[in-house]
Amino acid sequence: MSNSILKTGELKTIKFLVGESITEENLKFIDSFVFPKLSMFMPVGGSCGYAVTPDHSHPAYMFVLSYDSESEVVIEGKRIASLPNTIFALSPEIKHHEVQNYLPPKYCAIFIERDFFEEQFKRYSDELLVFNGLVINIKSHRLELLVRDFMNESQNMHHSKEMLLEALATLLTHEIIRNIVDYSFHKTILSDNMMINESIKFMNIYFEKEITIEVLAKHSKLSKSHFTKLFTQEMQVSPMIYLKNIRLQNAKKMLRTKELNITEVAQKCGFNSTSYFTKLFKEHFSLTPKEFRLKK
Repeated sequence: MSNSILKTGELKTIKFLVGESITEENLKFIDSFVFPKLSMFMPVGGSCGYAVTPDHSHPAYMFVLSYDSESEVVIEGKRIASLPNTIFALSPEIKHHEVQNYLPPKYCAIFIERDFFEEQFKRYSDELLVFNGLVINIKSHRLELLVRDFMNESQNMHHSKEMLLEALATLLTHEIIRNIVDYSFHKTILSDNMMINESIKFMNIYFEKEITIEVLAKHSKLSKSHFTKLFTQEMQVSPMIYLKNIRLQNAKKMLRTKELNITEVAQKCGFNSTSYFTKLFKEHFSLTPKEFRLKK
């Protein structure tokens, strides 16, 4: 959708962050997500009329998340091309303009109110940096998730909207700063435990699918060896034994219902061979699947 019709008061906020001379017509092809401390703008099918104005500047800090390699910005005669998975950073009052290319630009421009950004930046560095077209690689998916959350909440009509946008604006600002200063997170036991919990949830949802150590490690965003070590330490069994136990427990539940035959139960629980399933089931429960069903 294109936000060519802005809500009451939004244009005033946009002027405060982007520039006094911007007009509603400039935003004809732009989706706008507006909050006084932080606002976002995403082109939809065309360029922003203000962005392509030669040698304009902004009162706020601007950070552009690029999704393509087509967009270009000119600063002091120098062209800076966009790159996917990067942030283009620009301090207030630096003259620049976007180059209008054949393909519509694909990016999300984040404007952060000057005093608010500088107040947060001081928590990381005593020296305020000047961003004159700085390009930074995005180091995690967290920033993109926060962007989506902010966009969703900005469209929310609930009375909690302002409070949540305030919190998200703070989180987004800190996440951008942390990418800029190359902030290193201290890995904790809690984060390791959460990764193991995520892998267990994955097994319980997709136990009928083909699941390997490689699949589980990738889902947990860990190397195969590190994931196996963490999981075994936490659960006292290997990931594949734990998965086998999940499958056998689900097989028991399916056998009780008597809706599926034994071969179907085996397949539904991720066992490609009925004979192998029968062998494992008897080892685990001291009964064959058939004996278990008859007993129940």
